[in-house]
This record gives sequence, structure tokens and C-alpha cells, in this order.
Amino acid sequence: MRPIAVRSSVAVHAPAEFVWDFLRVYDNDPTWRSGLEKMVQSPPGPVRDGARVEETLRVLGRVVESLVEVSDVREGHSFTWRVVEGAIAEGSRSVTPTGADSCRVDLVKRVTLTGGDRLLRPLLAVVIARTERGDAQRAKRTLEEAWKIR
Repeated sequence: MRPIAVRSSVAVHAPAEFVWDFLRVYDNDPTWRSGLEKMVQSPPGPVRDGARVEETLRVLGRVVESLVEVSDVREGHSFTWRVVEGAIAEGSRSVTPTGADSCRVDLVKRVTLTGGDRLLRPLLAVVIARTERGDAQRAKRTLEEAWKIR
């Protein structure tokens, strides 16, 4: 079965370096990702190749636990991630400068459903897309507010 693929892009009115410094630390995720109940990054701090993140999400009333591994970190720009234990999912985060005090954030997620969840694909595709778009908008608001009060 083909994965559910979602790409959310937002224009952020804050410098790319400032935005990157925020998005490359998973400990910041609870401030902008909905449904996130637990997040533990090892080692803590900025992501680096091989970093692992234990996360617990609540999706449609169900608890989903995953172990995520980070790779292909391109300092100041992007990284990829994939679930190594739990759901079948992968994605990336990237920050692209668009001006001195502005940038674009791209969040990509691909989820492959298995078992009985495949029957829920139409519903889950809508929920995942809506959640990802909402998360991108929350990240934008969080970053722009933080930039204003720095």
C-alpha cells in the first residue's frame, strides 16, 4: 500500500538561523506539535546523525509509541527522520531562507498503514494532513512570537 504523504510549508517572519535553532531540537516539539504526550531525545540538544527520539502520540484516541532516528543532518538547513520501532513512518524538516528576516519551513511526513489501519486509510489520511497543517501553523506562530520578544 502506498504511504500517506503530507508536505506542509509555511512562510515564517523570522531569520532562518533562528528558526533552524528551534526546529532542530526535539525538546521544543511539545510547543507546536499536537497530540504529543511524551518526547525524549537522546542525546539531548540539537539533532545530529544517529540521534534517537522516543515519542508518544495520541491519534484518534489511540496511543502510538515510536522510536525515531535522525539522519542526513545538513546543519542550518534540514534533517530526515524515520521510525525504527513502532509505526512505519519517515519524513524531514527543512528551513530555507527567503530574506534577511524570513524563511520557509517545510515539514514532510510519509506514513505507511499496516494491518486493520489500512481500512481506515481515507480517515487517517485526512487526520494526518489536518494535523500536519495545524502543526506547521503552530510552529509558525510560536517562532514569530519568540522572534518578536527575543
